[in-house]
Amino acid sequence: MNKRETNRANQMSISKEFTKGVKLIDIDTTIAEYMVDSIIPNVEENGNQVKVPLLYGNAERWNNARTKGYLRDSRGKIQLPLVMFKRNSIDRQDGMAQFKDVNTLPAYKKYSQKNKYERFSLQVGASKALEQYEISVPDYVTVTYEVMVWTSFTEHMNAIIEQFQYATDRYWGTDSGYKFRTRIDSFDNQQEVGEGSERVIRTSFTMVTNAYLLPETFDDKPTVKKSFTPKKVVWGIETDLTGTSFSNPNIYNEYQSVIDFVATRSSQSGGFVDYRTITLSNVRLPILPGELIGSFDTLNWFRVYVNSEFKPSTTYTYSFNGTTNEIVFIFNATLGFELDANDEVDVVGKYEQLWT
Repeated sequence: MNKRETNRANQMSISKEFTKGVKLIDIDTTIAEYMVDSIIPNVEENGNQVKVPLLYGNAERWNNARTKGYLRDSRGKIQLPLVMFKRNSIDRQDGMAQFKDVNTLPAYKKYSQKNKYERFSLQVGASKALEQYEISVPDYVTVTYEVMVWTSFTEHMNAIIEQFQYATDRYWGTDSGYKFRTRIDSFDNQQEVGEGSERVIRTSFTMVTNAYLLPETFDDKPTVKKSFTPKKVVWGIETDLTGTSFSNPNIYNEYQSVIDFVATRSSQSGGFVDYRTITLSNVRLPILPGELIGSFDTLNWFRVYVNSEFKPSTTYTYSFNGTTNEIVFIFNATLGFELDANDEVDVVGKYEQLWT
């Protein structure tokens, strides 16, 4: 997940911008945001509802809290109430090991930008294209966090601990983001007296989170591959000349032109020229054999697809330039829109590719 890095010593609410992959900061942020949004309650002080802050315990901050038993703000005042946490360890889950070079996890996104402004109910045999993602199997890990809670009153501490206890063995996260199963086993309660005879109630506990890690790339290859399902399946006719049907040279020579013409079939994406013209380059148009004149549908010599949608021969005219070995397609107003360089035009039909 691609994020704008912030100083986690001063801020734990990190904005998410989902791309590909799952990092340690994604796990930390998911746990922290769930604690802030769903677990840590407001407490009442002097008739006012006070939001209990959450801090990430960097090395200096955590050491001061462990040594003195409390934490002071920039003005020297003991910070009460307060919740602070830090990540202690990361352990591999051996029971969920996978052969990651082969296995992938499929996922589909029903909405795609390729479906914009298209009325599928009016298109024969066409359907919506789905975005398909092949996701590499992640590494499953167990992440351990240590949490300390400080309050001035037992009533406040009880309210916070009750919420954490009720949240154990649940999946922490959001429906639109990540969810990780988190468990809390026990709570260690202590009462201390700070400087100036200020009473400090402290509770510490450990959280164990089942999570997973997935880098964006590994060995210069993406761990998430995106593709699109076809909008339409087009069936064509192919002739197999590898069998024994034409093993007799005399029969093949007699019908050579017909056989070669029937076997000719190519597919190529057209090159954009202007708002209504595309070209097929390095190709040759075969000659229609005399035996097929009158029986072969010359109007449908080609099958043209614009953005995967079939366009009938009434929407274009074509010509072949034998000097440049190009077939030029000019679309007319019945196409319904003007072409641009972002349109995909595919041409399947009776023409030959000239390999150089």
